[in-house]
Amino acid sequence: MDIVILAGGEGLRIKKIIKNKSKILLKIKNQTILERQLNQLKKINNKIFVSIKKDDFKIKNLLNKQKSIEIKFLEEKKRLGTAGCLNALNNYNFNDLLVVYGDTLFNIDFKNFIKFHKQKRSKLTLFCHPNNHPKDSDLIEVDEKLRVKKFYKKPHTKDFKGNLALAGLYIINKKLLKLLNKDNYEDFSKTFLPKILKKGYKVYGYKSREYIKDIGTPKRLREARKDFNSIKYKKGNLANKIPAIFLDKDGVINEEKYNFKYQKPFNFIDGCFDAIKKINKNGYLVIIVTNQPAVAKGFIPLEKLKRDLYKLEGIMGEHRCYVDQIYYCPCHPQKGFKGELKKYKRNCNWRKPNNGMLIEAIKKYNIDVKKSYMIGDSFSDYLASKKTKLKFIKVGIKKKFNSRLGFKDLKSAVNYIFKI
Repeated sequence: MDIVILAGGEGLRIKKIIKNKSKILLKIKNQTILERQLNQLKKINNKIFVSIKKDDFKIKNLLNKQKSIEIKFLEEKKRLGTAGCLNALNNYNFNDLLVVYGDTLFNIDFKNFIKFHKQKRSKLTLFCHPNNHPKDSDLIEVDEKLRVKKFYKKPHTKDFKGNLALAGLYIINKKLLKLLNKDNYEDFSKTFLPKILKKGYKVYGYKSREYIKDIGTPKRLREARKDFNSIKYKKGNLANKIPAIFLDKDGVINEEKYNFKYQKPFNFIDGCFDAIKKINKNGYLVIIVTNQPAVAKGFIPLEKLKRDLYKLEGIMGEHRCYVDQIYYCPCHPQKGFKGELKKYKRNCNWRKPNNGMLIEAIKKYNIDVKKSYMIGDSFSDYLASKKTKLKFIKVGIKKKFNSRLGFKDLKSAVNYIFKI
């Protein structure tokens, strides 16, 4: 896999801090962003292209000291943008190219990213994740096979389009470079990506829980420096186990109104956003696992449920928090409902009190079960957590069962976890 680091940006949003040097030379602890990127990328290939402004001697001097890596400079005589600079690579032989934005700090298992790209036979694979600032992030929408359906260019005003943000990292097949404007400025998000999607090429989103943060603003640079010493960064790589907090949805995040056919996910319980924000801040994953039998009963179409959950992720983003994954089970074994869907009239292993959703998340995200929790309001939540050997915390006012740990709401439960 060939690699190119894009290091020719102006750094306008962080100009006061970088002054007359590239933002890729900013330091996280005792190393520059560029050096930290190289430490991980050389495990894939020790020959790396670096796109820079013409005569950027500060970057050149740093890279010329790298003894274990062969650097090839691509110098821009004029500003070519985050896609236009790739034109210089048309003269080289390769199949796929890993493109890395120079203003990102990351801790990533690239082998999995590359494996996903190859398995999908993708022409372009976008590394993406939920974040706490979707309003100023480029967002994508994917189908169940993770193929990109839609692209939403930043900035966004009202009604965020979910919360699956591009992260300044992608793998592109060389054949797509023919779509670039020759020797002219081209921005990846503004023109190049929409052009690729319009042509109908296979584009996939690689959704990951791994750590990646752009340091393009003073605030995000401060956050990255703080993250570096925390569980967020240290456990960020998929090869490392990470703790998670599993949440039921109805009765935990949003109010559960009995005798209603479908629990709309937008009647939020006070304090739920603060609670999820605290989980995010402490570096735990947030995984929602919810039974949604209204689909099997024929009360709502499956697509309606999907759109509501997608909107839920966007609302979380509006409140500066995010969930890493939402799992739902549309099945229900009881028959006799008008309009019920036979294919969902079963007790599948995902339907709580079974623990299929939890097991799936544990495998996918390499979750540390011993340090993880399940927060729910029902006996089925308790049984699912017990089968999975998770610590269980009950919330809400249901009195059908007693739990050793119980709190009035999610915020109180989360405050307890992080005071232990």
